[in-house]
Amino acid sequence: MRNMRLKAALGMAGVLAMTAACCVVGPALAADSASTADEIVRGGEPDGDVQYPGKEYIVENYDKWDKIAEEYAPEIIRYSNGQLVQRTPTEYECPHWMQQSWTISYNTYYLDADNRGCNSCHADMNAMIENMEYKHATIDNKALETYSDVNQCISCHRDNGDDFGRLIHAIHYNERSGNKFAEGSNGTCQSCHDATADGNGMQLWDNVKHEALQGINKVENVQGEFASTQDKVQTQDELYSYDFVHGYYDHMRYACGPNGLDIDLPQSMFDEWEFTVDGNVNAPYTKKLPELVAEAEAAGVVVTKPSKMVCELNPIGGGGIGQAEITGIPVSWLIEKAGGYTEDTNSVRVIRADGSSRSGFDLSVLDKGYLVYKIDGEYLSARHGFPVMHWQETYDAQIFSKQINGYHVSSDVMDERVCGQVNQEDAHVNRPNVTVCGVPEGLIIQNGKPFTFNGYADAFDHPMKTVEFSMDGGETWTSFDVGDVDPAKWLWWSFTFTPEKEGAYVLSVRGTDIDGEVSYRNHEVLVNAKDEMPSEDEITEIGKIVDPAMANGDASGDQQ
Repeated sequence: MRNMRLKAALGMAGVLAMTAACCVVGPALAADSASTADEIVRGGEPDGDVQYPGKEYIVENYDKWDKIAEEYAPEIIRYSNGQLVQRTPTEYECPHWMQQSWTISYNTYYLDADNRGCNSCHADMNAMIENMEYKHATIDNKALETYSDVNQCISCHRDNGDDFGRLIHAIHYNERSGNKFAEGSNGTCQSCHDATADGNGMQLWDNVKHEALQGINKVENVQGEFASTQDKVQTQDELYSYDFVHGYYDHMRYACGPNGLDIDLPQSMFDEWEFTVDGNVNAPYTKKLPELVAEAEAAGVVVTKPSKMVCELNPIGGGGIGQAEITGIPVSWLIEKAGGYTEDTNSVRVIRADGSSRSGFDLSVLDKGYLVYKIDGEYLSARHGFPVMHWQETYDAQIFSKQINGYHVSSDVMDERVCGQVNQEDAHVNRPNVTVCGVPEGLIIQNGKPFTFNGYADAFDHPMKTVEFSMDGGETWTSFDVGDVDPAKWLWWSFTFTPEKEGAYVLSVRGTDIDGEVSYRNHEVLVNAKDEMPSEDEITEIGKIVDPAMANGDASGDQQ
């Protein structure tokens, strides 16, 4: 602890008594070393003139480590949304048997924790990814306030044919970046990895830091107030889009969307758009979209309802999920209008206008498909597929094709649809997915006051069963049953916890679905509970932190 005033020591009588006790119990006093030091260093003046011998040395030693604690105090950053973040916990006591200070600044002075992990260089990972030289898919979700981390990168790159380890090491050490990392940022293997003797080799620091750092309070069977709802909806602007660029129309939407010119596509595109239903139907037809919408509205079949969309690759902690009020025409009605499907039909293929996709869905979920032309009461934006897109409840968003111009009713033999991502070991890595939103790693909160964590829980086509919380590294879990869940909608949860002791806490969240499947990976966030909020001179504005990966050495920018 910094700036600690040291008071007079105990008298000789107290020392003799304590020495005698030490001779009897020996190392057993280690458990009470902090209170013993408190008596010696910060105790009041004893009766009489007898002073503790060696008191001056002890006080000087404590004073030395107080100064080190001040110099190596964990960095505190303020995001542009006002959140204060301290990634490394403060050490409020020395937990070691060798007691000679209030803290040895183990986390920062020895482990150098502030200079390790992805955020040590990239204070805002979202901004870094968004501003990469080769444009990346839009993975951050500003509305949900999700924060990118290395495991999200691994989840997508490793399990989709791209070896993440090979790629990331090459990026950091190649001819263009090597000087920035090794010299400009003093980067070494220890910057990203943790070397131990447990046989697990070089592990990622970000994956083991919560076990290595001191100053983290563990709470057994953590208690708090839990609530959940499936009614939370977003506006169209808030609804996520990864903005993948692959087909011809992808490029057009990307150029017109928020990543490009941010302009609307012309209304004439809607007015002249032609839509076809063909294949295994008795009366194929092609109609202009406005005519089709008018007929559906006149027939009273248009559906307006809240519904979720979630990406197949949405990782634990990711923002590839959302829920909005959609307005659309049931695909079943569109096929009935074509005279119905023939006996040998088993699927429907969704046809994108540029021919880049013919993804299909099984006939058994025909009643869950919609031709959507409005979200949140507004016609679709360029980003979300103006003039029309397909929406398939209980499927992942791979089938939510944008700018479609037809349904081809088919007798193709389709493989069984497995929603979500399955990794190289055949494990479901994001089903169930329970994610904390709005809490960056190291968020500073007020000690002694309730703090509410929020987030989503989802298992694609599998209804959620429980949402579970741990604050002791997963040794104990507090489980909440979420009741009957509609898998066509997300589950939004809240958990209110009151810290009772100053220090850091790590909340782990996971979930189960009705089939008993448990989250492949827990989502963890560290918060720092403080009695007093940091003063202005202790805070660094994120906009003043230079990110070596940003173009021309720009500041991180803080995209949240």
